[in-house]
Amino acid sequence: MNIKAQLGKSTAWMSLAASGNSAISFVIFIVLSRLLSPAEIGLVAFALIIVELGKIIVNGGFAQAVVQKADWDNKYASTCFYLNLFFSLVVALIVLGIVSPLVIRYYQPEAGTILNVFSIMFFLEGTKAVHEGKLKREFAFKIIAIRTVLAGLIPGAVGIFLAYRGYGVWALVAQQMLNQVVVTILTLSTAKWMPTLAFSKEHAQQILNFSIPLMLAQFISNASSKIFELMIGIMIGPAALGLYRVGGRALYILQDVLLKPFEHTALSALARVDGTANQGRATVRMIRMSAFLIFPLFFGAAAVAPEFITFAFGVKWEESGIIMTILSFGIAPYVLGLHINAALTASGNSGMVMTIAIVSFIINCVLGFIFVPFGLIVAAWTFSIRGFIINSMGIFWFKKAFNVPIVDIPKAVAPSFISSLLMFLAVYFATPILADRIPTLLNIIVLCALGGVIYTFLMLVIFRSATSFVFKEAEQIAPQKFKPILISLKKVMRLN
Repeated sequence: MNIKAQLGKSTAWMSLAASGNSAISFVIFIVLSRLLSPAEIGLVAFALIIVELGKIIVNGGFAQAVVQKADWDNKYASTCFYLNLFFSLVVALIVLGIVSPLVIRYYQPEAGTILNVFSIMFFLEGTKAVHEGKLKREFAFKIIAIRTVLAGLIPGAVGIFLAYRGYGVWALVAQQMLNQVVVTILTLSTAKWMPTLAFSKEHAQQILNFSIPLMLAQFISNASSKIFELMIGIMIGPAALGLYRVGGRALYILQDVLLKPFEHTALSALARVDGTANQGRATVRMIRMSAFLIFPLFFGAAAVAPEFITFAFGVKWEESGIIMTILSFGIAPYVLGLHINAALTASGNSGMVMTIAIVSFIINCVLGFIFVPFGLIVAAWTFSIRGFIINSMGIFWFKKAFNVPIVDIPKAVAPSFISSLLMFLAVYFATPILADRIPTLLNIIVLCALGGVIYTFLMLVIFRSATSFVFKEAEQIAPQKFKPILISLKKVMRLN
């Protein structure tokens, strides 16, 4: 099976896994949000931000080192494994001994207690990182998909049970902890690999040289995306953070379903492409396809967000609907950044990835410090706009690494961006027309259908050649079972 076919099949499996797991976790979150206050949601959210950042250090880029290496080396993998365990121990001790006491003293005592419990996750994450890398380098995404769904279903059921039994915040804590346990057990059992007692100093130096810049880049990049939430929690309070987190929750679900599959498979695919020039061209094609699929969905989400949030979460979360609309616009540059980082990592330019992350972090810190005190709405707009600024610079770094004309990426995404923006405007202004005449759920469904029709019409009439190109690419990478569907769609739409 060639790289394109492997990419298509792997992305399909990861999409299936992300869809199942996200649907389950979203139901859990809706149940908990209806039972808990914004302040209580904010407490758990604050602790989870710290855990997510700690996990990046625990992984240390070692899983990517295993994926990126051309041939599997058992001694190399074992060295990665022991480095992972060391990093997990260090991070757990730092969180327990330094971070948690600071959270208890300067934020909220309950958040510090939750963080202490979550610190167990670091060790569990460290034990599975190399096994995860082995599965990815072997394109075993079907196994990862099944594991992901099971890890969402079992803890999800427990979370719902505990929520109805009145455990409140701790129902969400238990769900998160059990999810990590199940993922770790299933990953270790399916990878069919055990580390030996071998540890190579030479390999360790190679791994650290590759992984440390990548780990720092990932940490800084994620800190950049989370700095606004941290500042909101500290400057405005837990209730504001809860409202902001609910506003972004539906978007996180869409990211898991639509973007995570590309994020998981892009590195594996691009690492197998020979030559930087070929990697650059392949990245532009992947960006074009991603934009074609993802832009309309997120712009559509922006249009129906206020209606959806009120319907799903309740009236007390109404402000979160406005936040969701604003944050949706920040997805467009995020798509570009995701693929650019994957391409730079696959080509061994981890130092360049770190440079981009540092610049992004500085910009986010400055903008957050200036604008977050003005309130949630201003903070959300600032977060979305800063993505366009940062990823415009990322395109320049991409050109430098792959010698791709700087206009290639904007040209690749322009048709999807323009069509999605026009679709958003049409759906957004159509929302009030039927709002008082039909039930809310039916109104949301009608608006989504309207958006789909408008986007399809624009792409087929105004940007027909771009649509035809995307379908040709999709036909090459799609799993065999889906190719007849694509061929039929091309005939219906009369695409060459």
